[in-house]
Amino acid sequence: MTAASDWVQRSADRTYWAWDSDRWETKSPGWQDVPGATIGLKIGGSTSPSYGAIFVVTFSAETLVSSSDNNSVLWLDVLFGGESPNPVSDNHRFSSAASSAEWSSHTALRIIRFEPQFNQKDVTAQVRVSPSDNIGTAGLQNWLLKIERYNL
Repeated sequence: MTAASDWVQRSADRTYWAWDSDRWETKSPGWQDVPGATIGLKIGGSTSPSYGAIFVVTFSAETLVSSSDNNSVLWLDVLFGGESPNPVSDNHRFSSAASSAEWSSHTALRIIRFEPQFNQKDVTAQVRVSPSDNIGTAGLQNWLLKIERYNL
């Protein structure tokens, strides 16, 4: 396991957010984009806010996970222009099935750094989830996506 650290001694240059109170449910396994949980971001070039940036993302939601054997999970990842932020893992468990399906609140934090570059790059953030194969139902409601941008 590799641990890394960095620090910024100032407030975020920009804060972005998106949210939705509507319930979204799926009974299908595999990676799926959370509807509306997208924030358009760019780095580099003269029309983006900065040539490089550190993005700190917080995603919070009420979740429901159910399965017949109470052994299902809902994985979560946030992609930035197709790249996974840190910590990077093959096991991004966000929520698990319990003996009685009930809505519960969960939060995930991720961070990614893009070094300064002259060419503009689309690093749009997209939240995606993946219910396990034996899913009964997986759902999200009352979610909030918050991204803090620290320009480099």
